[in-house]
Amino acid sequence: MAAGADITLPRYMTDVWHAPLPAVLAFAGVVIAVLGALVPARRAARLSVAEVLRNE
Repeated sequence: MAAGADITLPRYMTDVWHAPLPAVLAFAGVVIAVLGALVPARRAARLSVAEVLRNE
């Protein structure tokens, strides 16, 4: 848009994300999701089929 309006923006306004940061954020998101799913999954894995059907 800046090129279309024929203006020059300062570099600090256009270079917001540095290369390693999005990778670290994506990895952190995956780790948080796995940890959040681990507790319910372990709890569900310990139940027997009869207990699950009885609680439905």
